[in-house]
Amino acid sequence: MCGRYYFDVDDEELKEVVQKVQNNENKDFNTGEIYPTNVTPIITAENIILAKWGFPNPKRKGYIINARVETLMEKYMFKNLVNTKRCIVPASAYFEWKIISDNSKQKTKYIIRKPNSILYMAGLYNTFKNHNKQLSLFDDDYEDIIQFTIITKEANPSVSFIHNRMPLIFSKEEMQAYLQGKDLHELLYNNKIILEYAIS
Repeated sequence: MCGRYYFDVDDEELKEVVQKVQNNENKDFNTGEIYPTNVTPIITAENIILAKWGFPNPKRKGYIINARVETLMEKYMFKNLVNTKRCIVPASAYFEWKIISDNSKQKTKYIIRKPNSILYMAGLYNTFKNHNKQLSLFDDDYEDIIQFTIITKEANPSVSFIHNRMPLIFSKEEMQAYLQGKDLHELLYNNKIILEYAIS
């Protein structure tokens, strides 16, 4: 799973992302450690835009921040987005927690990176009505807000001892193929990303 990630504005590749999103949108956004519901840049096939992390949960309070790649086509919330609303979530690293022992609630926090590159995490996005921006009780015009979720997969051997899930991470070339609609199963089959980690 991915419940927190890091966006370092000093990373050279992310400087380009920041510059482009500032050219597109005159709005503030979060950097540094990114939490669910934060607003941060995402890359779509057409542009770099700002979006809020997490889809509204229709069944209860809270947000759906991750989508399992194995069940995307089975879930009503995701299946119509797989081929139409793909995005990349750029990040310097992501965080994961490892339980120290079964008898302890203590966890070790790890920061996980890709050597010599930022992370291009696969995601899906959609537009939702922001009910918090309703102007009055008699106004049905809600503000549209773009929100995203990060796709996860079974963790590869480089980090599976920390957690059994990880974000689906692409190379820069795979990122372009994903955004242009390449078959997701084919991209998964060839996905050989190696990660490095350290205790945060």
